Amino acid sequence: MKGLPSLSLSLNVPGFPKSNATVKAFFGYCLQEFKYALKANQVNLIETDSIEIVDVAGDFYLVPCYPGRFTLKEMKVVCEDFEQNHPLGRFIDADLNDQDGVSFSSGKSKLCFFCLERPAIECRREKAHEPEELRSFMFLKMDYYCRQQHEAAMIKKLSSFAQQAILSELSLTPKPGLVDKFSNGSHSDMNYQTFIDSTAAISPWFAELVHEGFSFNDNDLTKALPLIRNIGLRMESAMYEATQNVNTQKGIVFLMGLSLFACGRLFSQTDQFSIEEFRGIIQDICKDLVSKEMTDSLKMVKSHGEDIFDQHGFGGARAEAESGFATVFDFGLPRLAGVAKLNDEVLLQTFFAIAANNNDTNILYRSNAEVSGVFKHLCKNALADFNDQNYSAVIDFCKSENISPGGSADLLAVTIFVWSVIKANGQLGFTN
Repeated sequence: MKGLPSLSLSLNVPGFPKSNATVKAFFGYCLQEFKYALKANQVNLIETDSIEIVDVAGDFYLVPCYPGRFTLKEMKVVCEDFEQNHPLGRFIDADLNDQDGVSFSSGKSKLCFFCLERPAIECRREKAHEPEELRSFMFLKMDYYCRQQHEAAMIKKLSSFAQQAILSELSLTPKPGLVDKFSNGSHSDMNYQTFIDSTAAISPWFAELVHEGFSFNDNDLTKALPLIRNIGLRMESAMYEATQNVNTQKGIVFLMGLSLFACGRLFSQTDQFSIEEFRGIIQDICKDLVSKEMTDSLKMVKSHGEDIFDQHGFGGARAEAESGFATVFDFGLPRLAGVAKLNDEVLLQTFFAIAANNNDTNILYRSNAEVSGVFKHLCKNALADFNDQNYSAVIDFCKSENISPGGSADLLAVTIFVWSVIKANGQLGFTN
């Protein structure tokens, strides 16, 4: 727009062509960061009149702006601060033009981004560095930066999906035998707030789990399990601290920990989510897990899950993980196929599909195989004919037998998480 100053962004790419896939990706990140920096400094951009060009001659962005209370000198400082504070700021030209289109310069010289010893204009004038050497150096730095930004964006999204999945399962109300917004279910030592506190305590570790997946380089994925458990133990410690030593979420710490790590591993190699690859990673991590950990007859103190395995032969969360989340993919996710947005009804049906086919060790620990069988039968009835009467029958049975299908609730949360990742497929990779 005539009569207004304008801001521009371009890259200092030596030689020709001045754009390729790496440069384009890097420019996209820089442009987003530049816009945030300008808006954070309350520079009013007229984005409807902006120009963005991406071609072999170089990537370029131009946008007019209202100066408002800013002088041109103050706006130039914002541009210089952006360059100086960016890790690869020497590759970037954030410029300001006055209302006549004339470049507004501060008169400061910039160091050569390659040698960082002399002003760039001197190195350029004296041809101190070979163009291909400069280009290779720049593209390598840009590629590394883009990979870092991709990982950071994926970590944020996947961590958000995990937290959302856990809270969605928790908030589903009413649920049979489980804590929800209005009932403690079959529990006397925990309530909805306890789970909110617990979720808040464990969620800061989600990012580290994804990062470990991105960083893991060993072909033997069984070696990843101690890394995941190391973080899981810290999550459990945070959980116990937040709940005054009440075990609210040990199961989901393990299952979601595996899921987040597996996603990190998967997305470190591709931008596309694959069910087969995701399940394969889980299976490889947990290879022979049940036989390794549930059949130790010499163990002095056994967990509840190990006692159930000895009595009934059901491996619980370990068996589910070793199968690559068979219950999730065979019974949970099919219920969400084609669902655009989650709601209580579809989530309850998904829960019943899981519970009807899951040998829930939480139920077995509180009761016996006969009670577990009746519970599964009632869930099948509720799933086949979803109405208030069949739904209430499951709730009443859990109440009368004082049972809580916590294992199925954990698998519902994993199902929601995987559904979220699948739904976002194609959008998870950072695009510009």
